[in-house]
This record gives sequence, structure tokens and C-alpha cells, in this order.
Amino acid sequence: MTRECEVETPVHRRTPLPRAAGRGRILVAAAVATETLAALRSFSGDDGRHEGIALWIGRRTDADTVVCSMVVPEAEHTWGSVRIGHAAVGRAARAARRMGMVVVSQVHSHPGRDTRHSDGDDKMILLPYEGMFSLVVADYGNGSIFPSEGAGLHQFQDGRWVAVDDGADVMVVVPPALVS
Repeated sequence: MTRECEVETPVHRRTPLPRAAGRGRILVAAAVATETLAALRSFSGDDGRHEGIALWIGRRTDADTVVCSMVVPEAEHTWGSVRIGHAAVGRAARAARRMGMVVVSQVHSHPGRDTRHSDGDDKMILLPYEGMFSLVVADYGNGSIFPSEGAGLHQFQDGRWVAVDDGADVMVVVPPALVS
């Protein structure tokens, strides 16, 4: 069951953003999380910091999505928007396939602290598929990548994007070494 998102700070949204529990988990290698933040922070122009984007590469199992690498696609970006074209997505998908993987998620930044999908974010993702994830990081990538610390985790469910209620449990950043 979903319910409408209740947030005081508006994002560019005219349609309600449903909320729901995540389906499966997204497991992200710590090095990929670190490189993603660095990439998001690198987007800028003559007018200052810009929104940035990265595509996470990995594999899907029945229940989980495993993120092993990332691609920073060619993008049009400004202080308040970022867009990638079909050709850039195609190049990223071909690079992933050469490794036996696929694009499993997109990650982009917003200029402020609101990490909900905007209406444009819902439409920006080319060829979303059931269970696909999307992560929004605040403050041009200076915000945390962790949903428990403000990042907005979204998932394509039943033909629409939803904000994931239990993002802190759904997204797991896997350290390079585990302590037993």
C-alpha cells in the first residue's frame, strides 16, 4: 500500500509522489559510492555548481540489485537540471554489457536538501524497469549518499516511481573488507 509523500519544502512536482516499502535491496560497493559522490561534486559551469548524474552498473538477482561499478555519462547540466540523451545511455549500456552487467540505477544530485524525485526526474530515466532504483543526493553531491542521512531512494514499482519508505534498510553500502 502506498501513501502520499508529506514534505514541507516543495520540489518541482505537480503530481503526488507515492511512498512505499522497497522491494528487494540494492547492495553498493563502498568504492562505487565514494566515486559516485566525487563524480556528482565535479559537475559545474561558468555559473557555479551544477546538478550531476552517474549510472550504476551491476546485476540483478531475484530479490537484490548488486552495484559493482559506475559510469558518468555525457550530460547536459545546469545549476537546476541534468539530462542525458539516448546515445549516452546506449554507450553506458554497451559498456555494462561488455562486462556481463546492466545499468541498474541512476544517481543524480539536487541543488538543495530536497531529495524527492521531481516530475522531471520521473520522466528523465530512459526505459525504467520494474524494480529499478534511483537515488537523489542533496546539495550537488555534498549531501550523504545514505538514505538514513537524507539521500532520496526511489524505486520503479507497478509502472511508476515511488519514494522508498525504508531506504535505510533497502540500500546497503558494502565495505571493502568485512570484520568477522
